[in-house]
Amino acid sequence: MGRNILKRIIYVLPIVGVISFTGLVIYGYSKGIFHSVQSLQDFIKQFGEYAVFIFIFLQILQVIVPILPGGISTVVGMLMFGNVQGLLYSYVGLIIGEIIVYWLARYYGKSFARLILTKKRYLKFEKMLDRPEKGIKRLMIITLLVPFAPDDLVCLVAGLTDLPFKEYMKILLIFKFWSVATYGYAVLFLFNRFLIG
Repeated sequence: MGRNILKRIIYVLPIVGVISFTGLVIYGYSKGIFHSVQSLQDFIKQFGEYAVFIFIFLQILQVIVPILPGGISTVVGMLMFGNVQGLLYSYVGLIIGEIIVYWLARYYGKSFARLILTKKRYLKFEKMLDRPEKGIKRLMIITLLVPFAPDDLVCLVAGLTDLPFKEYMKILLIFKFWSVATYGYAVLFLFNRFLIG
């Protein structure tokens, strides 16, 4: 019973995230928050020193339960803290999240994957499990290098394969920053092009 409720919550969270983000954009426009990067940063600065920790925590959560579409949370960090700092905070949060996902997958196995994935994504997940260790390494590198590829899903798969944690971390630390930066700058470009005059 409790498991079913948790599963429903996990499925509903991304929808809630998109609605909340849309509501935030509308609210921001009405209050002048999104009229410029400076006005958005001034608004976020009201939360003081805790804003960084809240943002990193949300990035960790974003990996385990995707609340917002990929790239949006990173660009929010870039707008809040500046491009370089925002990317670094995003990178730190996402790396911690990927480490947690790896160990949750190791500990709970496929039942964890079933809990957080839709049926469609779970089928993709199962197909990936048949790959040998070298195949998973290669797949991780490719998905981290190609913008908007499902790298979080591959990291989840890695936790259920024979890929050692040391190898997993090596790939993650080297290639994740490229992934975060590509997402961030691509979405930031669209944000500046279409939302901020």
